[in-house]
Amino acid sequence: MSTRAEKIRSVVSEFMRGNPDVTGLAIISVEGLVIESSLPPGLDEERASAAFSALQSIVERVADQVALGKLNFLILLTDKGGAILYPGKKSSLIILMSPKAKIGLLVIDVKDLVEKLKDIID
Repeated sequence: MSTRAEKIRSVVSEFMRGNPDVTGLAIISVEGLVIESSLPPGLDEERASAAFSALQSIVERVADQVALGKLNFLILLTDKGGAILYPGKKSSLIILMSPKAKIGLLVIDVKDLVEKLKDIID
C-alpha cells in the first residue's frame, strides 16, 4: 500500500504530464510549509511557498474588506507567465504556467486536480 505522500506525488505527476503549459506546482499547508512541490530549477520552494502564503492572506483580507466574500481561487498573470492559487481548508495549491497557457482549460484541470487531492489530503 502506498503512503499518502506517494499518492500525492502520483496525482501531481499525472497532472504535470497532461498539462504542458504548467511550469511548476506546489502544495502548501495553511502555515506556508511545503507538502509537495515540482517547481522549476532555481526556484526556492520555501521562499515560493512563503510568498504565496502571504499573497493568499493579503487577498483574503482584501476580499473581506471590500465585501467580496470567500476567495475561490486567484489568477496572477505576468509577462513571463502566471500562477493560479487555489486555497483549501488544510492546504493550498499553486500552479505556475507559461505565458501561452490556455487559462480556461487549465482552470478546469486544476479543479479536477483539487478534487483528486481532497480525497488524499483531507
